[in-house]
Amino acid sequence: MIESKYDFDLDMNNTNSLSIMINQIKRGSKVLEFGPANGRMTRYLKEMLDCKVYLVEIDEKAGKEALQYGEDLLVDDIETYSWKKKYEDKRFDYITFADVLEHLKDPERVLREAKGLLKQDGSIVFSVPNLAHNAVLINLMNHEFEYNTVGLLDNTHIHFFTKNSIESMMNRAGLSVEKRFATYAPVGTIEIENTYQSVPGIDETYWKSRPFGDIYQFIYVTKRGPEFIKERENYLQSGIHPYFVQVYLDYGMGFDENISRTYAIENPYAAQAIEFDVDEGIRRIRLDPFNAPCMVELDVCTDTIEGEKKSLRFMETNADYRHQNKYIFTDIDPRIIFLPAQGRQFHTVRIEFHFVTIDSLKIKSMMEYFQHVCEEGKEKITDLEAKLRAEKQKCLEKENQVFEIQQKLQQELQQNQQERQRMEKEIAYLQEELNKHSATIQELMGSTSWKLTKPLRAAGDIVHRRK
Repeated sequence: MIESKYDFDLDMNNTNSLSIMINQIKRGSKVLEFGPANGRMTRYLKEMLDCKVYLVEIDEKAGKEALQYGEDLLVDDIETYSWKKKYEDKRFDYITFADVLEHLKDPERVLREAKGLLKQDGSIVFSVPNLAHNAVLINLMNHEFEYNTVGLLDNTHIHFFTKNSIESMMNRAGLSVEKRFATYAPVGTIEIENTYQSVPGIDETYWKSRPFGDIYQFIYVTKRGPEFIKERENYLQSGIHPYFVQVYLDYGMGFDENISRTYAIENPYAAQAIEFDVDEGIRRIRLDPFNAPCMVELDVCTDTIEGEKKSLRFMETNADYRHQNKYIFTDIDPRIIFLPAQGRQFHTVRIEFHFVTIDSLKIKSMMEYFQHVCEEGKEKITDLEAKLRAEKQKCLEKENQVFEIQQKLQQELQQNQQERQRMEKEIAYLQEELNKHSATIQELMGSTSWKLTKPLRAAGDIVHRRK
C-alpha cells in the first residue's frame, strides 16, 4: 500500500496535514500509527513528544526504518485485520491514519474495528484528500480525469472522499467529530495543472467563493461517541478563498518577508481598512493590497502627524495601469510603494481601499480593451504624426520659397541702393558742374564787355524776331 514515494522529511514549520495531526497528540501518549512509511511522524512523536508508538506497515523495508522510533511493528496489509490480534492487549490514546484511508477498499470497517483499540477517551486522528477540490471539478467539467503519481488523484488511491462523505462514513462507524481542520491550496498551485479560467462561461469568483473548493486535505479528530467530547472545534473555512493584505516595512535594507504584517480579507467585496503605527527608521512602506490579480481603488492613504492627516507620497508600483488612485494589476503579487508624507519618518499610517474587481477574466478583458484603445491611439498618433510631417514639409517648402524671394528682393534692394548711391554721386557731380557754369555766367554778365555789347545783343534780338 505505501511506497517509497511517501518517504519525505517532516516539515513542522508550516501548516500541513502531518503537522496538524501531530499538534493534536499530547506528550507521553500511547499511539497506534497505521501506515508510518519510513517513520517521519513516528520519529517526531518519539523524540519530541516522548510517545510510545506501535506500527502497522505493509512495506517491510519502510516499516523497519520506522521501527527505529517505534515500540513494535506489524508488517501486513491493514485489511487482513491481523493487527487486532497483534495489539489486542493494548489500548491507545491515539490511533492515526495519515493519508491512509484513501488506499483502503473498506475504510469504514477499518475505522469501526480500530475504534475497539482506543482508550475510553481516546481519539482517532486521520487525514484524507478532498476529491471536491476546485481543480478536480474544473477538469471533470472539461471531461478530463487523469491519475497522478502523487496528490489528490494519486494512482494508488482506491477510495475518494468529500466533506459530507467523510462525515457520513464516521457516523456509520460510530465515531463523533471533535475537531475539523484543513490544508488549503488554490487552483494553479497543485499537481493538477489548470486555472480558474479553464471552464468557459464560469466566472472565477464562483470557484473562489465555492465552499471548501480550495481545501486540499481534511484532518479530523474523532472520539468513540459524543459523550466523550467536551467541546467541538471547527477550523474549516467554507466560503471565500482566504485572501490577505500584506504590508512590508523597509529600514533601508530592502523589503523582507520577516518584516511584514498580514491582514486577512474576510470579504473582498467590502471596503478594506488597515491602520498601524510605524517604528522609527522605516524609510518605505510597501502595500500588497491582494494576493491575486485585482483592480483596486485607494480611498485613503494617510499618515497622522501631530493630529493632522497628511497623504503619503507615491513612489512606484508594478500595476499594469494606474490613473490617480486607481490601479489595475494582472500580477499575482500586486504592490504599491510609498514614502513618508513629509521628511523621512512615518507615524500612524491608515490605508483604506476597495476592490473594483478581483475577477481575473474581467481584469484581463479590461487590459485587452486598454491595449486595444492604446493601439488605436498609437495608430491615430502615427497618422497625425505623418500628417504633421507632411504639413511641416509643406511649410518648409513655403519657407524656402519665401526665403528665396526674400533673398532675391534683398539682392534687388542692394542693387537699387547701389544704383541710388551711384546716381546720387552723379547728381552731386552735375550739380557741382552746374554751380561752376552758373558762377562763370554770373561773372561774365557782370563784366564791362557784356555791358558794352548789350545794344548789339538787343539789335540782334530784333533782327531775329523779324525773321
